[in-house]
Amino acid sequence: MKISLSTACLYIYPLRWIFTIARRAGFDGVELVISPEVEWRGGAYVRRLSAEYGLPIFSVHPPLFQFPGWRESFTSIVPFLPRALRVTQDVGAPILVIHLPLSRDVTVGIGREFVEGVVATQARLNGDGTRLALENRAYFSERSNGLILSTPEELRSFAEAHDFPMTLDTAHVGTWGIGLLEAYPSFRGRLVNVHLSDLRDVSSHVEQRPILHSYVKQHQLLGTGRLPLREFLRSLAQDGYAGVVTLELSPTALQIWNPRVAEWKLRESVEFVRRAADGLG
Repeated sequence: MKISLSTACLYIYPLRWIFTIARRAGFDGVELVISPEVEWRGGAYVRRLSAEYGLPIFSVHPPLFQFPGWRESFTSIVPFLPRALRVTQDVGAPILVIHLPLSRDVTVGIGREFVEGVVATQARLNGDGTRLALENRAYFSERSNGLILSTPEELRSFAEAHDFPMTLDTAHVGTWGIGLLEAYPSFRGRLVNVHLSDLRDVSSHVEQRPILHSYVKQHQLLGTGRLPLREFLRSLAQDGYAGVVTLELSPTALQIWNPRVAEWKLRESVEFVRRAADGLG
């Protein structure tokens, strides 16, 4: 398996700085999250960084922080797919990660638009080297109940029906109260990317504020929460998984206001993955 760094982990840093830290921390490549700098610099600049640092762009991810031009992308990625694909192809990445839409019905409105849009796009891309990898969603509040394709089984059935690869986010699985090792078989065989992070129990104050979940509940440092990440990584290794394991860690957990600490924590995280996959940790 290859270990990748999501550039969103260090989102306030310039891209060159992120690539520098990724190489020093021992990553094999990066997951490029679309940001204002990515759009401003363009794909040619990112490709030059990739070549200079010897770090392939394994995957591209739509923005995780809303900025002008992308503000409705959290509702549904479909209207933004042409732009996201252009970035993916410009930087030479084989995978574009796809978040699921905020919809409760696949037959009308946003749900139908999503199904028709991603299926048609995948069909057009067939054979050109770029694939759309569906990522399981997180549970934030009661409003998450009833959203389409929320269970691993539902997502797998959809992926099977339309031949999509899949991205497994470990923290997202845990937010639904589903066991990670129990959910993994729903992804096995179609898995091309793992978003790896831990999940912490938090106070009721934080629990009631979904806006804080991604910073202090989900996407925590490996081994600091309640997910069986070592066992999961060993299972991946035993299955011969040759895809990407992307560290998608909260900037708060990494303490990115202190670059030395952030780099040290990332180096420790890479070592955690390697040791666990080798059955040593």
